[in-house]
Amino acid sequence: MTPSDMPSITIRKLPEEQLQWLRMRAAEHNRSVNAELLDLLAVLRADELAALETDSPFAKSYRRAKALGVRTPSSSTATVRSDRDRDE
Repeated sequence: MTPSDMPSITIRKLPEEQLQWLRMRAAEHNRSVNAELLDLLAVLRADELAALETDSPFAKSYRRAKALGVRTPSSSTATVRSDRDRDE
């Protein structure tokens, strides 16, 4: 499906403060309000699909952070193994 073939929606009666929030969030991510809304919908959909798999609070937080692009520290296993190999 090409972008011109995709359906459009209209949001009516959007409170001004919500529109301002969307504009600020879009500006923070260097994208349009439309692109920000598409991203928010994708994250929400991913969260709901993942919630069907597991409802643990940790799993939900991890998925949301990952969807938002939060990077987690790398595993220390490789560092510890490398140090042990070097000392031998």
